[in-house]
Amino acid sequence: MRFKVSAVVATFVLVVGFLYFVQRSSDDPYEPYRGPLASAGTSATKPGTTRHIALNTEPRDYPRLKELGYDVLDVDPGEVGSIPGGTQALVWVGNFQCDKFATSYEDFTAAVRRLGRDPKVYGWYLSDEPDPGTCPKIADEIRRRAAYVKQQAPRQISFISLTDFPMEPVTPKKVGVDLVGLDPYPCKGSAQARDECNIDVIDRMVRMSDDAGIPRRLVVPVFQAFGTECSKGAKQYWMPTEDQYKQLLRRWDRLVPNPPMDISYSWGHQGEWACPTLADANGQNGRPDLQALMKLHNTPKVPG
Repeated sequence: MRFKVSAVVATFVLVVGFLYFVQRSSDDPYEPYRGPLASAGTSATKPGTTRHIALNTEPRDYPRLKELGYDVLDVDPGEVGSIPGGTQALVWVGNFQCDKFATSYEDFTAAVRRLGRDPKVYGWYLSDEPDPGTCPKIADEIRRRAAYVKQQAPRQISFISLTDFPMEPVTPKKVGVDLVGLDPYPCKGSAQARDECNIDVIDRMVRMSDDAGIPRRLVVPVFQAFGTECSKGAKQYWMPTEDQYKQLLRRWDRLVPNPPMDISYSWGHQGEWACPTLADANGQNGRPDLQALMKLHNTPKVPG
């Protein structure tokens, strides 16, 4: 009798424990990175020369972006003429992961020929998070487009942004791009703010980049300035608090100080991926004032 009762109790405990694990895994499937950190980096450019861009913007946003110190603007090929003085354009002609390119190769080459010597153009955004593990031919298309930029627009840069897909096939050495963004998003696991962001995931992605052979001097940090509280997709990211955002900026400054460019993702809402965003983070309606932090970050420091 005692054995049977013990067996029933043990079975009950196992079932409860299993159900708790399943519920916890369903609610919080994200496992924070606890691995080794990356080594400190050295300056890629002179202090005060880093370019700054916030993604997913419209012409109505340009005055506020200039106030915050953003000097590169995210535009389509037909919008270059609309950007204000004192700024340059990073022209979006790319694709997302394995999706079709926003601009056909014929239209891309025509745009590069037309804008390749336009001083308003800083460079060309060729691909966002390409996944060569799933679509190996994506590396060939990036290489073809980067070579065309180098030929027709030698004073402008070619750029791609990477995530934790295989990086080796799409390094600057392999595909010829000038700069590579890295986009680890450390405030992950919930749409509601938690006490800590997993800042160490920045180190994880920088280590991946190092192992793939991407020089730190070509790395463009991508800052998480979004959450998914009001997005239509998975609710897995939260907008960093001001203290968490300061930690994020400090970690990037340790690993990639004075990069050639840095990116704030995202200024505008993206229905499935990003809401709220930096455009909302102005210290009002209960939002953190990340805009003030970015204005301070983007303002050149005067030595002394």
